[in-house]
Amino acid sequence: MESPVLKSNVSIVSTVLKFAVSLAALTSGEAIAEEDSSRWGLGLGAVASDNPYAGRGVRYTPFPLITYESPRLFFQGITGGVHLLDTRALEIDLIVAPNFDGIDADDFGASRLARNGIDRSLLADRKDSADAGFEVGFSGRYGELKFQALADVLGASGGYEASVSYGYPVQLGQSIVLTPSLGATWLSADRSDYYYGILDEEVARGVRGYRPGTAVIPEVGLDLQYGFADRWVLMSGLKYRALPGKLEDSPLLESGQSLRLFIGVLRAF
Repeated sequence: MESPVLKSNVSIVSTVLKFAVSLAALTSGEAIAEEDSSRWGLGLGAVASDNPYAGRGVRYTPFPLITYESPRLFFQGITGGVHLLDTRALEIDLIVAPNFDGIDADDFGASRLARNGIDRSLLADRKDSADAGFEVGFSGRYGELKFQALADVLGASGGYEASVSYGYPVQLGQSIVLTPSLGATWLSADRSDYYYGILDEEVARGVRGYRPGTAVIPEVGLDLQYGFADRWVLMSGLKYRALPGKLEDSPLLESGQSLRLFIGVLRAF
């Protein structure tokens, strides 16, 4: 059975550590701690997400925010990793994260699939998995550029993805940071076919075949951080993704776009 709490929030929770690390700069104008110290944060958040799968609709999900950062190890909600290199301007991390892109066949909307010519009872589950890979980040006066490469290490899809994103933080006064961003994610054929296509076993049951192959998904986002009181921060994030035509044409979907809104409060310790 899928986990709707985690599934809605993988990419958002992975940004929470950045809020915690920069919290003191928002509230006092100074760095949060020395390089050799560890730090952690605790808070609450909620997400409203619109999923493109047929019949899924909008979900509203509360969840805890937990972060930890040390010179070598870090934990960002449900993503963990190791800092291989951190010079402030350049950061290279080895990361491991769950992949909750899967969906149980019973969670599709039967009537919506029927309009797409599919009998839901003939579908198989798309399994959740785990990804591992590398993230490289560049930070400077012109913003933040990140590259990420992840592979499915549990064999659900057997595929991989690569992404790039650029954000430019804008400081508004001493306590507000607004960060617009642009990005894109490239999916391998195995990954794309598994989550958006029709599986071989489903074709054998009589479902019309569909394999989108490799695909690129663009996205735009806007993040807000507001520091207040003593080491507290209010954060929000809005992200929009537009699926390319080859994914939008999947009979498993009812929409070619998704929108996600996140709101949370975190205290750094």
